[in-house]
Amino acid sequence: MKSHLYNSLKLLLLLFAVAACSVSQNNSKSNYRIDSEMDSSSKKDTVFTNVIESYKSQLDGEMNTLLSVSDEAMIAGKPESKLSNYIADAMLSIGKEFCVENKLPHSVDIAIMNMGGIRTAMPKGEITTGRMFEMLPFKNKLVIVGMKGYDLNILLNQVAEFEGEGISGVKMGIKDKKAVDILVNGASVDLEKVYHILSVDYLVNGGGGLSAFAARETLIHLHKKLRSEMIKYISGDYKKGKHISAELDRRIYHVE
Repeated sequence: MKSHLYNSLKLLLLLFAVAACSVSQNNSKSNYRIDSEMDSSSKKDTVFTNVIESYKSQLDGEMNTLLSVSDEAMIAGKPESKLSNYIADAMLSIGKEFCVENKLPHSVDIAIMNMGGIRTAMPKGEITTGRMFEMLPFKNKLVIVGMKGYDLNILLNQVAEFEGEGISGVKMGIKDKKAVDILVNGASVDLEKVYHILSVDYLVNGGGGLSAFAARETLIHLHKKLRSEMIKYISGDYKKGKHISAELDRRIYHVE
């Protein structure tokens, strides 16, 4: 019974951890605190109260864990932005590593992330777990989609209709809300070749208006959340001495 109570409380606190975070407005450092509300009868139960407080302290610490340092403040914007470029490049790297680790017969050519899934900016300075929960609050899971070049062109035209999204592995212009001069890994699109795209299940299932994903040839679930993998990626780079940084490289640009 006691074990069941502990597990139930842990699940409850984890589900509401982000919503209950109190965030400092200092751009260089955010402090998170979990506030647990208990009814009067619960407060009388010393064991119950102690369990709540123990998980509260644990989650406070997890949210304030330092993951990395950002060399500059970055925001998401269209047609491209440093923040969306950084996240898409990280996704591409995560996808390629997954293919190698699982000995798949292909790699990942492209990564696509919708701007709407990036909810806050990346501030300059220390980046904590809590900050990543704020930035990527949704439980989006990573998937790899195989699409023929013909359908990929349709997908990228939809990206152009939205004036750009977070993308990696592709360079393209936007003219009259159409994708032009498309290059994938530096080469023109082969209409019959199957390209592999890492994205999130929300987009692949038709969210965000990218309905062209429905024409996919294959679908592989990584069974990994984007946010969790980004946290691993960022902290892994930091342990190697690499800070968070990105560049604007005209991967998506407007054609006059």
